[in-house]
Amino acid sequence: MKAIGFSEHGNVYQWIKKKQLCDEAELKYIHGQEFYITATIKEKVRDNWHCILIARNFEGVKELNKLSSIAYQKDGHFYYGPRITIDELVTTTDNIIVTTACLGGILNRAPDRFLDFLIANKERCFLEIQHHSDNAQVKYNKYLFELHKQYNIPLIAGTDTHSLNKDLAEARKILQVSKNINYADEEGWDLTFKTYDELVEAYEIQNALPKVVYMEAIDNTNLLADMIEEFELDYTYKYPKVYDNAEQIFMEKVNKSLIEKGLDNNNYRSRIAHEVEGIKKNNAIDYLLLQEKITSWCRENDIYPGPSRGSVSGSLCAYLLGITEVDPIKYDLNFERFMNPERISLSDIDIDYPPNKRDMVKDYIFNELGLHCCDIVAYNTLAQKGAIRDTARALNIPLKKVNEMCKDVEANEDKYREQHPELFKYVDLLYGVITSVSIHPSGSVVSDRNLEEELGLSTSGTHNSPVSQVDMNVIDSVNYVKLDILGLDNIQLINETCELAGIERVNPDNLDFNDFSIWKDIAENNTSIFQMESDYAGHIIRQLFSPETLRKIKKEIGYLDYLSLFAMANGALRPAGESYRDKMAQGIVNDNGHPALNEMLAPTLNYLVYQEQILEFLNKFCGYSMGMADIVRRGFAKKEGTEKFIPEIKAGFIKTMTEKYDTKAEEAEKIVESFLRVIEDASDYLFSVNHSKPYSMIAFACGYLRKHYPLEYLTVLLNINENNREKTMKIIDYAKSRGIEVKPVEFGKSKANYFFDKNENIIYRGCASLKYLNADVSNRLFELSVNKYESFIDLLIDIEEDTTADTRQITTLIKLNYFKMFGNNGKLLKLYEEFAKGKDRYSKKHTGMTKIKRVRILKYIESTLPNDRIPLKEQMKFENEVLGYIQVIFDVEKRYVYIIDINKKFAPRLECYCLANGKTESFKIYKKTFENNPLKKGDIIYIKHWEAKPKKKYENGKFIDVEGTKEWWITAYEKKNSEFY
Repeated sequence: MKAIGFSEHGNVYQWIKKKQLCDEAELKYIHGQEFYITATIKEKVRDNWHCILIARNFEGVKELNKLSSIAYQKDGHFYYGPRITIDELVTTTDNIIVTTACLGGILNRAPDRFLDFLIANKERCFLEIQHHSDNAQVKYNKYLFELHKQYNIPLIAGTDTHSLNKDLAEARKILQVSKNINYADEEGWDLTFKTYDELVEAYEIQNALPKVVYMEAIDNTNLLADMIEEFELDYTYKYPKVYDNAEQIFMEKVNKSLIEKGLDNNNYRSRIAHEVEGIKKNNAIDYLLLQEKITSWCRENDIYPGPSRGSVSGSLCAYLLGITEVDPIKYDLNFERFMNPERISLSDIDIDYPPNKRDMVKDYIFNELGLHCCDIVAYNTLAQKGAIRDTARALNIPLKKVNEMCKDVEANEDKYREQHPELFKYVDLLYGVITSVSIHPSGSVVSDRNLEEELGLSTSGTHNSPVSQVDMNVIDSVNYVKLDILGLDNIQLINETCELAGIERVNPDNLDFNDFSIWKDIAENNTSIFQMESDYAGHIIRQLFSPETLRKIKKEIGYLDYLSLFAMANGALRPAGESYRDKMAQGIVNDNGHPALNEMLAPTLNYLVYQEQILEFLNKFCGYSMGMADIVRRGFAKKEGTEKFIPEIKAGFIKTMTEKYDTKAEEAEKIVESFLRVIEDASDYLFSVNHSKPYSMIAFACGYLRKHYPLEYLTVLLNINENNREKTMKIIDYAKSRGIEVKPVEFGKSKANYFFDKNENIIYRGCASLKYLNADVSNRLFELSVNKYESFIDLLIDIEEDTTADTRQITTLIKLNYFKMFGNNGKLLKLYEEFAKGKDRYSKKHTGMTKIKRVRILKYIESTLPNDRIPLKEQMKFENEVLGYIQVIFDVEKRYVYIIDINKKFAPRLECYCLANGKTESFKIYKKTFENNPLKKGDIIYIKHWEAKPKKKYENGKFIDVEGTKEWWITAYEKKNSEFY
């Protein structure tokens, strides 16, 4: 086989990847698509006739991709599927080859106009016969043969291949049955890949045409392949240009900022010169100016990105351009990790934006820069458990058995393979199969090239922006610029807290990272501290920032600034730090076998924590330039080229140690062997200091605002996490520890969102976050609260007359005691039922006299109803359902708890609400204790006895205690449900 063509239904998905694989296999790639054709897009007619278009050359590729992109447009083109019109089909250029496709083809459905086109363009058109043993296909082949004889339009043999072999064809059918997909017209069709001999045999069996005819049609596949001009993919860097005189503007902006920031000295000038050399060699000036244009627009429009993220933090030019807010010289960050002259590669800058402003940023990028932009497609594949479920569904294996298998397959796969060989035959074939497409959550392509032509675009029904037809890895491989427009809650938290507090936005240039009181506060309580919220992270930083550990570090290493210590802990919490992070947190200094190595790693207590430390090691000890060191580091991380690099590293290290440090060669070799093992084991998991320090700055900013502006900070934090019950409860518990009360929703106090009363030191919950409520109703009710109401009925009349609130919304608020100033919720609920649904109900549609009469009756009812509450257990259940937590407090012992949730995966873990003080707590129960007295969600228990035990972690094949941690275990309890009805 010398060539292969692809023509998927309605798309050119992953066409670049297919081309790349063909190039590797030395096959000619033939670019095509089976288009859906419609007579008109002005009317919603689901005609969708098939026709195959094939690109004759690269101009044809672009033309075909453009048509594929047009087919997805929401102007009437897309209707049940992507379509082009017959007008667009017949006006294609000579760069497009056309075949008539299958039985669903346009020639078999709407022949007249298309036949005229085929006759007029017979030098680039083919009548497509197929080999299926199907009566309709036999008849159609004979019809095509008659057209061929009459008009001399050549025939071509199309195989309509959907599977490579019989097994895969069976697996495809299994998947179709599982997904309830049925193509009735596939009966009698053979959709598997055919060899030449198999195809000839299939036409012999079909017996529709003379042998000389179908043999010529088969040979015409080679004729078509020979008509295709080969083309090369463009791998150049596709940085979009936003300025004509880019280099001049770049230097002007950098120099102006240098002076404005008061940094105009030889040290900074030298760094700029070094960076500009690398930036120019990477042709990245346009890219940095693009990012500068975006971040400048953001700040002009009060949208403040995060201080920095990732390797770009090491660029002084990025700092001076305002792309980052981190001075890499001040914080000792590395430029080569971002870009260097020896590793020429596409630059990558990721920026964190406040999530609530992310769409505004994206809208600016897509619509205001004059560039071609699209989001990026993602392909969703079947994982093993999904393949098990889909296959089992098709094979009618009972669901109970499937659930058991999926739960246990990782541990006992061999057992299930032996029990269900047929199932796993198809599971193995379907594993990794693409079953659907989605959209990359943050990645977008920006280019000054026409992406409709160069990539091919699609759309999604729920998505307004165009979407690439090739995925992120492919886009990276051909060097288009991809912007990750990332949303980070903590950036929104910082920005909005500063706005609420009326202070200048905090950033690395105006924060004092040497303020130990903030670090101490963070160590004492890590609630809401960015990337450090877990119990284990809290344990690590408490140890690290303890007076004893700080004294030990100062004695062993000398002074280490607090930001560097915290960043070190941040890096150590990544997977590569598992073996040493506990020792590091205790201030135990590592020994790498030589004072020079220990000195290099002293800022991280002699542990290898950061990627940049590998660069420094290779540069200082092995003779590599910083640029080449990064190439080697990347090779280690990807497990590529290590066989080549290791002998060079060893030789360089031995040379340096013997010549510079007077170390014996044998000892040097021993040292480097053990150190290389550390690098190999950790390099693909190591954090970058360029990332760890800026992210630690975000954590510090959170700690600073939490300490000095707690009301504002916690209010914003609650609003951001309003739909996260677990985090909300932790925030409320933290607020209590600071003497701040978070009060339930209350008429006259609550607006749509959480907001605070500084005089009372109270935060009031917002109503819009409640189930069934919305901002409009919440704010309108707050506006009504300025009125004076003598009775609940008077308020209900205004709600009925002047708001859009519905029965469910008002019922929800009553049950939550929102209207408690008018009475208890049991009474108000009965009264509202009379008002909204009783025989004397009130409606704004009633006449004036009817209203007067009914108001009199309803007020009488209000005066006679007892002031009852809803039963307490019912109250708790409702609060937990609607709020996500419980707020009612009882006058009982602290040992009474309500079970919110139970996790029985290992030893049962209960999430409990303490009825006496409103705190939530997790408890574990021994399985045997639980089985003897089973519990369920919603139970109320009295804890007779409990005990504290250290938490466990899995290490070296066994569970060990985590020093300095504890969790509570209930050892005896009684159910007390009946007491709370």
